[in-house]
Amino acid sequence: MFKKFIEYVGNNFRNPNGIGGKITTKIMNIMNQKQYKAVLNNINLENNDILLDIGFGNGYLINKLLKKNNNIKIFGIDISKDMVNIVSKKYKQYINNNCLTLLLENINNKTTFENEMFNIIYTVNTIYFWDDLKICFSEIKRILKPNGIFINAIYTKKQLDKTNFSRKGFNKYSKEEVIKITEENGMTIKKIIEIKKNISYCIISE
Repeated sequence: MFKKFIEYVGNNFRNPNGIGGKITTKIMNIMNQKQYKAVLNNINLENNDILLDIGFGNGYLINKLLKKNNNIKIFGIDISKDMVNIVSKKYKQYINNNCLTLLLENINNKTTFENEMFNIIYTVNTIYFWDDLKICFSEIKRILKPNGIFINAIYTKKQLDKTNFSRKGFNKYSKEEVIKITEENGMTIKKIIEIKKNISYCIISE
């Protein structure tokens, strides 16, 4: 029974759905506070910036960013139909004001976005669920503007190995592996932030 519960939680981290998805995203909000802070501290918003949130979950960071500057536009993609529906209802005012667009899309495939569309792309703890890193990073490179930044917050492989729910369905990478695949797809590492020693970090590239 415990094993099945752990698998259920792990699956909801990947693709939050139903009541379990709502609970899991709330847990994420608590667990990821330091990562959210690192992302927010490294986004210098300017009027008319266009941002992409990959795997927006329950929209926590979207709300924080739009409150900081409502003269920006954020696109969000998620593989969970439930999250797209829930966040669309929750932040209907942003959508009506043309500040927010939410789409059921997957970074594992070519997205519907134009080349060089975004000033800032960010993601928190989604890389474990990307089927092919080369395809995903290539797509990010395609839709990121020249001199735009990509912020990738992630837990260390060592930390995930200690966690029960990540034993199945998680692709775990060392910091060096993430740096390598980032650079191999034509992006330059600007900054590496150790959010919490041996637990999580944030790689910023352009």
